[in-house]
Formats: sequence, structure tokens, C-alpha cells
Amino acid sequence: MQVSRHPGATLFSVLKDVFGDRAQGVPALWRDTVRRALPAREAAAVGAVIGPRTGWIPDRLALVQDLAASKMSALEGELAAMDPALLAEEVVTFHSAGPTPSAWQPFLDDPASFLDAYRRVVDAAAAAFAPLWRQADVLIGREAERIGLAAVTGGLDGLLTGLGSQVRYAQGTLELPHACPSHLTDLGRRPLVLVPLASGYTASMYGADRDDALWIGYAVPGLGRITGDRAEKTDAAAPDALSLVLGPVRAQILRALHRRPSISEVAHVAHIGLSTATYHCSQLETAGLLRRERHGRQVRLHPTERGTALTELLAAPTPLLPHAGGQGWPLPSPGR
Repeated sequence: MQVSRHPGATLFSVLKDVFGDRAQGVPALWRDTVRRALPAREAAAVGAVIGPRTGWIPDRLALVQDLAASKMSALEGELAAMDPALLAEEVVTFHSAGPTPSAWQPFLDDPASFLDAYRRVVDAAAAAFAPLWRQADVLIGREAERIGLAAVTGGLDGLLTGLGSQVRYAQGTLELPHACPSHLTDLGRRPLVLVPLASGYTASMYGADRDDALWIGYAVPGLGRITGDRAEKTDAAAPDALSLVLGPVRAQILRALHRRPSISEVAHVAHIGLSTATYHCSQLETAGLLRRERHGRQVRLHPTERGTALTELLAAPTPLLPHAGGQGWPLPSPGR
């Protein structure tokens, strides 16, 4: 497992949102700031390729050819090193099993001119987005710490199920929304590289067609702190380790499992909707941290051994839920 603080991935996510249907969830102010900075003629030339939500993009154009790049300045060298002929060959090879989408035809007709226009677009977008990237650096640094903590405490399953990416994780398997090359369906010895994206609330990308890594881009937690979205801001108090690994809602649920609550009780105490509580409990169950048991007419949530161990290792000493003797949750009847 590796973490990449990658500016290129975040910038490309912003461009996907600018040219597409806002699927990355970039805040309107950021989106408009970048859009206004783009040269109009060059933007028109490259937008048809970048915009489609489900379209394939070579890693070179997605600005993640070098997954270790950590500075905006590295994008300049990455773009300058692009060989138009090799890139065109990669596009043709990828679509060899069927017709090449019409959006790619202008590129194939003149790869050099397309890349020149693309460099101008990326340079303009990078200049406009650079101040926001500097603000986002602290969020990505904190996310790297969260992933490291999960790795050393056995909490990676819980973390992976909660990424919010289009790549899903369940029972030790990564599920991709589209097929990848058959010889790469097994992760093998390749590292799994997590790439937090400081672009939008629904940001999501991935790359599964390279033999040196499988990378997953997802929205960095806490983005509201730098977007000005008050609904997304968190309290100033530092979260405990369990919240850092699982997120505050799932951590609260896991800490409460000793009470054997129902999902409706989870929703009430955590101040979330029933459907939201059901979703979070399902994710924790998939990660092997809780199980469901029927008690009479009710289904109660129980911690697994793994969930208990993780909670004891990381939970804060101060309980966050009502005391059993007060306005708390009813406990299951003895022996049931």
C-alpha cells in the first residue's frame, strides 16, 4: 500500500469536471476560476477527449504517468516529455478490439497539435489552481497519516470500504466498474497506490491498465475546510485515532456495538438518517468489523473479534454515546 500526494491527479480531476458533467463535484467557485483561465481555442480542441465520464484516458494525459510526482512543477516535465507518436500508438492499441471513439479522431489526425493545445490548457489550469493546491496540502498530509495508521493497526479493510471511489472493496476483492486487461486482474506484486484528490466532493478516478501499480483516486476527506462549505467543516478538536481510520460516524457506530444496538438506534444517536446508518453498517460488516444477529423480532448489531480489537486499540478513552443508565439505548434481554 502506498499513498501519493499527486497534484496532477487532482488537476486532471478538476479538468474532467470543467469539460464534463460535473461528476467530480468540484465546488462552483473553483470550477469557474479554472474554466475562465483556460485558452478558449485550445480548450475546445481537448474538451471532447477529457469530458466523457466513462471514457478511457491514458495515464500520460491524466497527468499520473509518474505516480511519485508531488509538485506542480513536475507536471511541466511530464508534459514536455510526451511523445505524440507513442501516445497515438497507445490510443490505437487500447481500441484495437473495436472502433476508436470519434472524440479521439482529431487527436489521431494530428497528435502533435493536440498535445500542444493540451499543454497550454494544463499550464493555464495549473496556474489558476496552484493556490488551492497549496491549501489542500495539509488535508492530503493528514490523509496519508490516516492511511498509515490504518495499515499498522489492521484497519485497512475498514478504510478501503469507505473511500467513496468508483472502485469498490468487499471481502478482500477490489471491484472495478470496467474490465481491465486479463493479465492484470490479479494485483500480484504490484503496489496499490491511493491518490487523495483535493478537487471535488465526488472525485473519483483509477488506473488498472499498467503493470507497475494499481492506483485509486478518491475525494480527500475534509475538503469543506478549504472550500468554505460550512456543512463539511469539522470541529476544531482533534479526532481520536479510530475516527481518523474509519471516519467519525463509523467510529461512533463501532464504539457503540457493546450495547448491541439496532440500526434505527444507531441512526438516532449518530444523528443520521436510517438509510445512511444502514449504508455505514453494511460497510462495517463488509470489512468484518460487525455482524448482525436476530434477537426475537429485532436485528441487533454485534462487534466481531476484529472489530473489538480495533476499537480497543484505537478508541478514545472518553465515550461519545449516552450512558446506559440515562437516555440511552435499550439493551437486549439477558440470554437472548
